[in-house]
Amino acid sequence: MNKPWKVVLAFTGIFLAGMVVGGLVALRVVKHNAQQRLPTPDQFGPQLMRRFATQLDLTPEQKEKIKPIVMQGAEELRQLRRGTEGTSRAVIERMQGEIAAVLTPEQKAKFDDLLSQQRERMKRFGEERVRRFRDRDNPPPPPK
Repeated sequence: MNKPWKVVLAFTGIFLAGMVVGGLVALRVVKHNAQQRLPTPDQFGPQLMRRFATQLDLTPEQKEKIKPIVMQGAEELRQLRRGTEGTSRAVIERMQGEIAAVLTPEQKAKFDDLLSQQRERMKRFGEERVRRFRDRDNPPPPPK
């Protein structure tokens, strides 16, 4: 290929295809993890405490001493998660900006549409996950 724009276009196409496939794989992994009934960040500490209490046969005194340790650890993990989310978001936004700078106006319009669709899918997935956890914690009463 003696035309550099063809090379740039080919690499951009490959990158976008990889991004779409990566997004689909990520959604599948997240969906699988959600189906495994992973605790939400707010449930992690209390759930871990319940597990320790039942599996280790903790005495009430041990529960009182262990509970602050578990809750402090859960809070530290929650803060780490928030920091990671913010950093990840910044990297993704920078990457998208750099990609958009390479694209033609027509490609940029398509790219913006792809990103909008991906954001909408992620929003729906998050709402569905919240609904599933809410339904799990508040099951409907059994039929009479």
